[in-house]
Amino acid sequence: MKITVAKNSGFCFGVKRAYDLACVNSKNCDELYIFGKLVHNDDVCRDLKRRGIKEIKSLGAAKNGTVIFTAHGIGPDAYEKAQSRGMRIIDTTCPKVMKAQRLAKNYAGKNYRVIVFGDKNHTEVKSILKWSENRAIVVGSLERAKKLRIDKRKKYRLISQTTQNVKEFENVKKYFAGKLPDFECFNTICDSTDNRQNEIRKLAKANDAVTVIGGRDSANSKRLYEIAKAINPKTYFIENARQLKKSWFGDIKKVAVSAGASTPKWVINEVISRIGKSQKG
Repeated sequence: MKITVAKNSGFCFGVKRAYDLACVNSKNCDELYIFGKLVHNDDVCRDLKRRGIKEIKSLGAAKNGTVIFTAHGIGPDAYEKAQSRGMRIIDTTCPKVMKAQRLAKNYAGKNYRVIVFGDKNHTEVKSILKWSENRAIVVGSLERAKKLRIDKRKKYRLISQTTQNVKEFENVKKYFAGKLPDFECFNTICDSTDNRQNEIRKLAKANDAVTVIGGRDSANSKRLYEIAKAINPKTYFIENARQLKKSWFGDIKKVAVSAGASTPKWVINEVISRIGKSQKG
């Protein structure tokens, strides 16, 4: 069986930066906390816990020490609260997310109507909304965009969650561009996301089966799975090698492996090894 591993797999720049900062500081800080999940991957979270980093859901749960703000970003209120408690802040917010946050803050502050294309329940989108002082509007699909009540007398600006479906974003952009006289779009989808999505489309067509590795809460990993599944029905979504089933590969000659931006290399390697052994014996 031939196994093809997507070139754009595993940690993206933003996640690697966040993970490296957490690991380095785990050696230097007596009391080190992560506000939420550093990334949406349980294997990574377990690794950080083993390093002595405590995951907290509220800043009130932390003693005076050092707090890591995650790659997904956080609202301005969290910075103020941490500073008021005398805590040292390690900000691992992805630069791409930070750009979306600042655009939302800038245009909402000038009374523009800011639209965010994304999942309203995702940590990143929640942070963008907070930077807009909750003035921004979230739309998660073209269908939702068409239901939005618009005022053609107002100025509109469109941004996106960094891990969204690129093609769907373009459809939303075209819709609003055709409806609004004063409209501008900022494509804040990460280049890494775009590259992964383009690659998974090609791999799904060229292989008998596809395995996508990612955390169950990872938006970009789920997007890869959805794109591949729509092309190749023998597409499987797993978190790690333990979830693989030998029956998936019984008659498979070519399989593609892709992984989300928060999936560590050691998990990818374990999956490749397990798939390779699935047809032996």
